[in-house]
Amino acid sequence: MTVPSYEIRELNSPTELMEWWDEALSMEHELYGFEPWPRVERAVFDVQISAGWMHSGYPFMAHDLSVNDVVNASHMRENGDWGMFHELGHNHQWMPSTLPGTTETGCNFASVYLMEDLVGIEGHSAVDPEQREARMESYFDDGSNISNWSVWTALDTYLLIKEEWGWGPITEALSVYYTLPSAEVPSTDLEEFNAWVMHLSNSTGYNLAPYHAAWGFPLTRNTHEALSHLPVWVDDPLRGEYFVYDAILRNLSSPDPSSSTSTIISWETYDNGTDADLVFYYGLTDMGNQTSGWSGSSSFGSATVGNHSQTVSGLICCGTTYHGRIQASNNDGSVWFGPISWTTN
Repeated sequence: MTVPSYEIRELNSPTELMEWWDEALSMEHELYGFEPWPRVERAVFDVQISAGWMHSGYPFMAHDLSVNDVVNASHMRENGDWGMFHELGHNHQWMPSTLPGTTETGCNFASVYLMEDLVGIEGHSAVDPEQREARMESYFDDGSNISNWSVWTALDTYLLIKEEWGWGPITEALSVYYTLPSAEVPSTDLEEFNAWVMHLSNSTGYNLAPYHAAWGFPLTRNTHEALSHLPVWVDDPLRGEYFVYDAILRNLSSPDPSSSTSTIISWETYDNGTDADLVFYYGLTDMGNQTSGWSGSSSFGSATVGNHSQTVSGLICCGTTYHGRIQASNNDGSVWFGPISWTTN
């Protein structure tokens, strides 16, 4: 750190101070997953700098009014410095993994991490639970428009992941980008959003596509399909509080031929959605994704993750072909799955 000499003439513990800063920097290197860190960080404090109160770079610049705090080891241990951690976080950002609108977000990973794990305090009013709740309510009430997803709102998206799994999966996902072959480095906004969800899902072991789609991420069908082997994160805090999820059913089937007057309907509930109820509609004609026109229906109860089966009785015997679909409904609407067909034996 380059500081005015008068600020440190009476500094009695330079080793203690710089060891604390060594620990802080080591934690930043660890968080962003690029180790060993190849450069020496240098902070220069001056009476006038080129932009704002602080700015990142080599050297990282800060106003000289900050010096009194950052050379005080006791002060730093008790209070930290969100801005210092933030600017040094900028120096750790790898742009292919920095999503659109989040240049001022990814650097705050460092601020949150060091404030919580090194200093032991919250560190910024913007990450107070009440402010986060108000931001998310406003964002989702406005339709989770991805064009409004930036800075603090974007940080909320990452923090919910951190609060479920810790920083480890985020670090692991960031680390993937450092060794990507050039052909796999995302270059467009769409590629960046989809690549991040892929890497983060793989690092957590959960399909996070529905979660990020709720935030408005423009995810492609290929991304959804590529993650379909992973379980969906069905306990994410958005569900029911901020966003209503559709259920996702797979492998809908019935034996063909079935018994003379009944059949067994089987399916997998991959995502139980938000308070979704299942109704099976069936009849001699496929009436499509509508409730009217079907000759029969059967409630299959609430959607719960896993493999299920239900018996449908009262069918016409022997050689009669039936068609059916399942409707998954909640307060926000409904989605349909099917059709399937079977013939009574």
